[in-house]
Amino acid sequence: MKPTSDVFASIGTTVRAVRGRLDRSLQDAGLRLGQYQLLRLLWEEDGLTPRELAERLDVEMPTVTRTVQRLLRDGFVRREAHPDDARSVRIYLTDRGLEQRERVSRILERETEHALSGFTQGDRQNLIALMERIAENVRHDDGTPRA
Repeated sequence: MKPTSDVFASIGTTVRAVRGRLDRSLQDAGLRLGQYQLLRLLWEEDGLTPRELAERLDVEMPTVTRTVQRLLRDGFVRREAHPDDARSVRIYLTDRGLEQRERVSRILERETEHALSGFTQGDRQNLIALMERIAENVRHDDGTPRA
């Protein structure tokens, strides 16, 4: 097997394991991973449009629509007409959605500590830096590695 194949296999295995565990843990807060990701964006900037959410999450509009519908149903967000575009809406957090931030933060802290158990602070910083470099390299269309 080529070394690159091993890298991508390792990344894929790790992502699947982390996503699965995190999804199960978030269920304690009444959320799924996709719902958390959308809420995280709203915690950073409330009142985004579905299109803005889709772009920032790098997912298709139907995925955002389904996720927003579930969050509406569960009382985490509300929809309001866009003030400048009658065809669009903005998504805002409800009190319940705002209250979830602290609970989810504790879950993420616990899961981070579990996943990085035995890692030194330097290991953690290096891991983040390496993953950011991989993401940056992959984002470039020309395939040229970045320094």
